Amino acid sequence: MGVKYVLDTSAFSAFNRGDVRLERYLRSEHEILVPLVVIAELRAGFALGSRRAENDRILERLLNSSNVTVVSLNDETANVYADVFLRQREVGRPVGANDMWIAASAIERDLPVLTLDHDFDGIVGLKVVEL
Repeated sequence: MGVKYVLDTSAFSAFNRGDVRLERYLRSEHEILVPLVVIAELRAGFALGSRRAENDRILERLLNSSNVTVVSLNDETANVYADVFLRQREVGRPVGANDMWIAASAIERDLPVLTLDHDFDGIVGLKVVEL
């Protein structure tokens, strides 16, 4: 299998809108990890929109792909989260709770986050593929 990535909400949303920059990263030769918190953010956004059923189907198709794994949160993720929280606080650059969970999931596995979001900038120990 190719490169492994942790998928951020912004990357899926861009892909869902037809952003072709994501195609090369979401090919079947790459392994995509989707933190449960990303799925929650997406479903919350879908609930607010007018295309909920369609967006749910697109997400389900992605989640059922053979190269996609849903990543749950565990005690190790919580320990990494606490470290991220502390470091960001020490440098005066707080990060939202969901983004810290996504970052912790990626750091725990030593994988880059695939994102279009600058919220991950400056998180110590986090690799980012920013489009």
